[in-house]
Amino acid sequence: MRRAVLISLAALAAGATLVGCSDNNDSGPTPSTTPMPTTVPAAGPVLSTGESSIGQIVVNTDDMTVYAYDRDEPGTNASACDAVCLQMWPPVTSDTPKPEVLGVAGVIGTIPGPQGGNQVTVNGMPLYLFAGDPRPGSVAGQGMDNLWWALNPAGEKITNAPGG
Repeated sequence: MRRAVLISLAALAAGATLVGCSDNNDSGPTPSTTPMPTTVPAAGPVLSTGESSIGQIVVNTDDMTVYAYDRDEPGTNASACDAVCLQMWPPVTSDTPKPEVLGVAGVIGTIPGPQGGNQVTVNGMPLYLFAGDPRPGSVAGQGMDNLWWALNPAGEKITNAPGG
């Protein structure tokens, strides 16, 4: 009996909702014909500097360490990091080919990103994050496989310090 009452109440509520809907030409809001942007413009610098156990380093907008990969050839306009590599080393990207930076020297640019978009470069070297860095300032990827290096504010690889 209780179940039948609950079903009846649910049916009445649904019917009342449908009565308020109609196919007539009411003056309700009309949908916008302006397309929504597919990317949100970057707010502020894509790269800046931060503190770490190896000193001042280049970081992204979330203050995560960025790295250069020794297998990348500066100026080749392509990343040497393949699909498997990119799972652990995602590219640093920008929504513009001329990213804004703060406190980072060197020639800043972009190349076509391996997953689309613009991959940020410093001195022609594509930049990456390390998926194993647990928090801002972490440099767990530093020196990994003797191929991955954090950068100093001049945009140069730091190769004499262990990860941490």
